[in-house]
Amino acid sequence: MTSSTPIIRKPLLQLDLVNNTILQAPNSVTTLSDFNTSTLQRLEFDDALKTKFFEMIGDFWHTAEDTLDFFSYYNDGTYMAQRSRQKYDFESESLYWSEYQFKSSTQEQAEQVYNTARALFAIAAKRKTDVAFQKTEALSKEINFFEAKWMKRLRERQLMLSSSDWRVLPDVEDSYTGEKDRWIAWRAKIRSIAVPTPEQYDDKLAFAQTLFNQVYPIDPKNYRKLYPNDMLEDGVTPAPAFMDPDDADQWTNYDDDASSDFLNSRMINKLMYAKNRASGSRRIKKEVLDIIKLMEVESIYPDFDSSLFVEDN
Repeated sequence: MTSSTPIIRKPLLQLDLVNNTILQAPNSVTTLSDFNTSTLQRLEFDDALKTKFFEMIGDFWHTAEDTLDFFSYYNDGTYMAQRSRQKYDFESESLYWSEYQFKSSTQEQAEQVYNTARALFAIAAKRKTDVAFQKTEALSKEINFFEAKWMKRLRERQLMLSSSDWRVLPDVEDSYTGEKDRWIAWRAKIRSIAVPTPEQYDDKLAFAQTLFNQVYPIDPKNYRKLYPNDMLEDGVTPAPAFMDPDDADQWTNYDDDASSDFLNSRMINKLMYAKNRASGSRRIKKEVLDIIKLMEVESIYPDFDSSLFVEDN
């Protein structure tokens, strides 16, 4: 006589539609029975997302008079659905709600609700992250506006210098006579520009105006773009001298206009950010991804980006 180890019935997902909460097994679960129930991840969702969920599962599962209140899906493919329906009490001549266990669906129908609930969980998780980021960003902007402007000025000066260090290395040859001397002079000028501090000003507005009005000289590469071969547009008249204080075209408020190397560095950082954003995509199963696409979440949250969900092969 042979014996087999029974599968311990554990919930993969628990959905509470009365209190707008959902619990789901963590993504690290690879089989239907290798997790601990206590590790279920809990999230809350709003009424708008709940309405979309009801719309997706249809009237078979939920109506205004016969509501789906709780749904659990287990590792053995079974489910538990608790519903409430309206009944009429002839004695009191009034309607009342009666809870009952709904058991009339097929396994395929129950699995569809499970996958739709998984989609709801994925959306709620991303929404929670988005909202937290937005709140943090708004708070940071409000509290650190002036300090951030000040720190930016300090940081950009250092970045302009560090990104152009290679220009003055001994083994870098001039592409035209005096090029390296210009880079040395430009870097010296950048070092000499003093960044004001908040303590120097009685009010934040004056401090901010000073920061905004601060200018940098354009570097030798940008100078040669402005004045090819050190000539004006006619190609005959000599251009103003490099870093001429009276030539407004050679001075700018913006670091990426002043420094060509800093601009290139910033573009690389943007590409790295885009790569990190892509690598931060949320990988989900195809059956859940298809449901998220059908849900058209952007109609609920205009700033939501469904494209960050990608298929987990």
